[in-house]
Amino acid sequence: MQNINETILKNFNDNISYIQLAHPKLFQKLSALDSAIEQNKYLEKYELIYENNGFDVFENTTNTYLYNKNSSKHTSLAKDSIDYNKDEDVFEGFHKHIISDEDLSNYEKEAPFEHQMSGFAPIIHYTQQHSQKNNNLKSIHKFIFFGVGLGLHIKSIHQKILSKVYFIIEDDLELFRLSLFTTNYKNIADTSTLIFSIFEDNEEFSRSSTAFLEAQYYYNHYIKYFHLLSHSQDKRNQFHIAITSQPHSLFFYTSLLTQYMQPLTPLNEAYKFLSNTFNVSDEKMFSKPFLLIAAGPSLQKNMQWLKKNHKNFITVALSATLSALEKENISPDIITHADPFDAATIHFDKINSYELFKNSLCIFSSKIPLNILKKFSKENIYLFEVGTNYKKESLKLSASCIGSITYQLLLKIKAKNIYLLGLNLSVDSLSGKTHSDSHQYAKTLGTKENAFDTSIMSYKESLFKIKGNLSPTVLTTPHFHTSIDSINNSTSVFKQETTDVYNLNDGASFDNTTALNPHKVSFIDANSLIKVHQNLLTTAKEHSSISLNDAELSVVNKKLTHAKKMLKKILKLKKLKKISSELYLLNLQELSQELTNNSELMEYDLSRVIDTYFKYILSYIFDFFNLEDNKENFTYVNDLNSMLLNHLCDIINYYIFILSKRG
Repeated sequence: MQNINETILKNFNDNISYIQLAHPKLFQKLSALDSAIEQNKYLEKYELIYENNGFDVFENTTNTYLYNKNSSKHTSLAKDSIDYNKDEDVFEGFHKHIISDEDLSNYEKEAPFEHQMSGFAPIIHYTQQHSQKNNNLKSIHKFIFFGVGLGLHIKSIHQKILSKVYFIIEDDLELFRLSLFTTNYKNIADTSTLIFSIFEDNEEFSRSSTAFLEAQYYYNHYIKYFHLLSHSQDKRNQFHIAITSQPHSLFFYTSLLTQYMQPLTPLNEAYKFLSNTFNVSDEKMFSKPFLLIAAGPSLQKNMQWLKKNHKNFITVALSATLSALEKENISPDIITHADPFDAATIHFDKINSYELFKNSLCIFSSKIPLNILKKFSKENIYLFEVGTNYKKESLKLSASCIGSITYQLLLKIKAKNIYLLGLNLSVDSLSGKTHSDSHQYAKTLGTKENAFDTSIMSYKESLFKIKGNLSPTVLTTPHFHTSIDSINNSTSVFKQETTDVYNLNDGASFDNTTALNPHKVSFIDANSLIKVHQNLLTTAKEHSSISLNDAELSVVNKKLTHAKKMLKKILKLKKLKKISSELYLLNLQELSQELTNNSELMEYDLSRVIDTYFKYILSYIFDFFNLEDNKENFTYVNDLNSMLLNHLCDIINYYIFILSKRG
């Protein structure tokens, strides 16, 4: 017994020292629990038991044992259940593509960066052509534990697979605390990276999931897991959302590259850029309510209410609503648009005449195509930047969709009373529709939860329940949920104490907003809004500028210098010949770290493009060399290295060409 006491005491002391240093937030939670127990504010539910040469947990409230007095059997079964099969107990962190010879030929004919697959297809096609079907994995590099218990299975599974990164998840803080006596996490951390999610709410878990996916991301192709039967499935379901919502798999490097280049066109065309000093906080002129009009189902349901009452607000309409507003002869005071792609022109093609919008203040992203800008009076167009920093003092917004961007805009310009209509971010509870009928991407998804029926989720079509605004619960998609998180983040960062936000939608609930049925809105005298529109235009003009000044041009030149340095680093790796796959993968890791480390990502948009490309494609390469039947072959290394580096050079040369030409 003395040896057991020494062992558990050493485990605990090692773990506490390690957690205090490496995981301070978790240490604070454990300290708070200890303090609550000492002050009799928390009654312990569990007792750690050692019987018959094994540990167990006795639960006081139910008089039951976690392991039924046979923890060694549970541990052995857990270890034996782990295999290297790609089809069981696994998350797939990639898009499944079947690239035929014909597909490859078609992609190669595309204009440079016209289609995101142009940079992916050659590599994916090659790995498919040279892989055996249904190969097992050689190694399991990343692993998730859903549920800790006493952590006994964690130690045994680690000894079997020796993963590089572990995600350790436990909802019960007291139970995790007991595991500190029985499982030495510090010893595991000596050879592996540990990411803990202990007693976390949904928001915290989302951040932890992101941290796990970011850690050695090139091993995300297949992520194996073990789910402790006593642990809830909620976190497993939430991780489905996290892995299907990774930015690089939703917003491709080609789109990012195009968007970083597009602001140069309106800069050269002398369009006005809004300054970050633009606001509507003037008590006398702008203490009026703003109504954000989005294209969710609640817009269509409340169109007659809007038609009757829109003059009581300063109306801010998303471009997707314009054709619907035109039918009702509603002229918005402000129009917003951020979609940088030509496909978005369909919203404008539906408009019969722009006469109704000729006096509207147009607040657009600097990334939108010139052909859309030309549809409106240049005098009334004011641009903001999203993700770029060409003009030092310009208004910069960052959110996941035009609805959440427009909401952030209203917060940043200090609107005092904000009303939200059509910003459902859920499907309609009766029809299952995602948007009002006028929206380009309107779909009918249904009214039943289906997100967790399979291990593969659809980002834009899987449905799950969340808290509703005017209803107890509503169904949303991972896509909408990203925007909800974006709205809640904007509220926490930018909302002033003097600002009130009213959510009029029968859709998702948003943090720190007031749920309100549109028919219960109290109005001020609409006549007091008459002068507001002209004041908006005047104020915008006073807080704007055009073109790049000398200091801003020097930043462009700095970006060019940086791009040329990146090119030289890539060309060095291109010279490598006849190296082992192991050494090659190490070189790729070093290259990715060198080109996309945190300081580079913060300062250079090209690094963010390369980072997005790497996060999509590198897992295919790393997985290819991790397949059981793929033998060592210098040809594989040389071919894949050539395809990857050639495309990296294409990206950088294109960036240099455009920036040199327009900068």
